[in-house]
Amino acid sequence: MRAIAPGVHVIEAPQRFLGLEMGARTTVLSLEGGVLVHSPVAVPPETVAPAGDLRWVVCPNLLHHLHAGPWIEAGAEGWAAPGLAAKRADLAFAGELEGTEHPFGDEVAILPLRCFPFANEVAVLHRPSRTLVLTDLVFNLSDRVPWITRAAMACACGYPGCRSTLLERALMNRALAREEIGTLLGWDFDRLVMCHGEIVETGGREALAGAYAWLGVG
Repeated sequence: MRAIAPGVHVIEAPQRFLGLEMGARTTVLSLEGGVLVHSPVAVPPETVAPAGDLRWVVCPNLLHHLHAGPWIEAGAEGWAAPGLAAKRADLAFAGELEGTEHPFGDEVAILPLRCFPFANEVAVLHRPSRTLVLTDLVFNLSDRVPWITRAAMACACGYPGCRSTLLERALMNRALAREEIGTLLGWDFDRLVMCHGEIVETGGREALAGAYAWLGVG
């Protein structure tokens, strides 16, 4: 676990998807009410102990949930993206994040993105550090990933740089996406953290706008 801003840590781990090494990232937020773990990777829950008392674990879309069980078993309150509780009936979630209301306190804002039902991603803003935490809404893969991953993602319009992919272009409700991503771009953030790729330490709003320029937002 490494710090990237006051109250914000990340944990990074290898991860393969469809045979491609993509890497994965957990974001750990130290909040007044306790520690929030976003998109857990396969590390022991005690890994986050230096950040504070474990309080919540968030599975932020329909794909990022594989390693949530041990965190819930360790006492974290589990919160899921819309639709995930039915998919993972084996996990004792406290609830789904279906609107802008949430239990995490005023340091955090959330926005469930209804425009892409394939993922049902929930965006998370950490207000004190001006950090927007995303899951698969954008990728920011560098030349450090294997060449085969770069080649496959380039074919999918997801490389190089901060990009969305052909999947979003094909499956998003574009009218709703303009509204929701427009809302994200109206938030006060500079740092952009996603689950796959390099963190954008500054200029995150511009990077997100560029990734969705095809929508005509930004």
